[in-house]
Amino acid sequence: MEQAKSDRWNAIKEILRIIERLRSETGCPWDRKQTPESIQTYLVEESHEAAAAVRAGKVEDVAEELGDVLFMAFFLVYLYEQRGDFSLEIVCRRISEKMIRRHPHVFGETSVSSAEEVKDNWEKIKAGEKRASGKAPEPVPDSLPSLIRAYRILSRLPQRENGNWNDLQSQGLEFAKESSELTSRIEGGRLNSPDELGSLLVRLVNIARLEGYRAEDIVHNFLRKLEQGS
Repeated sequence: MEQAKSDRWNAIKEILRIIERLRSETGCPWDRKQTPESIQTYLVEESHEAAAAVRAGKVEDVAEELGDVLFMAFFLVYLYEQRGDFSLEIVCRRISEKMIRRHPHVFGETSVSSAEEVKDNWEKIKAGEKRASGKAPEPVPDSLPSLIRAYRILSRLPQRENGNWNDLQSQGLEFAKESSELTSRIEGGRLNSPDELGSLLVRLVNIARLEGYRAEDIVHNFLRKLEQGS
């Protein structure tokens, strides 16, 4: 067990050693000229490639792509370290403190009865942290793919409020109503507005969420089957 732990940390230290060498005066000209702004693009790209490998179930590809993500994350941290902004230790400490703070049912005395209650507590703790720091709540990034962004926004709606959006039966009835209206307009040769179509799409994303699915994943899976002709 101790050897396994040692091997794990040695593997991480090797990545950091490589990055340090690449950024040194005798290192790689390309790596030396990179900035956080230039590297963040690669982090996004590598994250998408890793997600695609996970969806495809290709374990070897997942291992490789996660390595790329890990390298880019460490590379970004190192760039900020060189500028004197923060260190890897600070990054690790902050995320550890955040995870402990936002899981009081694991690390504290809070009791929960469902995964939905865990999510509610998470959002409440997060909102309290923002108020305490004087920061405005962070919006869901509009750079995210629309299906992921819709899922994230819908997931933030408190369970005890906005009940219509969090009730599967209500959402099913709303979707059936809007679908029927859509069919009537198509049969009548009338155009559907983008807002009406958007509402129907988001409603369907929400139904998938309430059923425990992520629309981004199930659409990817369906498109893969469609491409394969199955």
